[in-house]
Amino acid sequence: MLVEIAAKHKKTPAQVVIRWRLDSGLIVIPKTVRLERLKENVGVFDFRLDGDDMKRIETLDSVGGPMGPDPATAAF
Repeated sequence: MLVEIAAKHKKTPAQVVIRWRLDSGLIVIPKTVRLERLKENVGVFDFRLDGDDMKRIETLDSVGGPMGPDPATAAF
């Protein structure tokens, strides 16, 4: 699904995930030591995900998934 959304926007799946997190109001701190990845990470500000994209990506989330547990209720 991420690959399809990425192709639709002519972006990489990683860029779609970063954009989704930004559009969800989350703080994003991507990490890389490679120049090409740094450029890719910065390339998320020239497109927006539409409502359908956002909903499709949200269906991928679960307690053990990409977002992880809710910090307000998780036992650390």
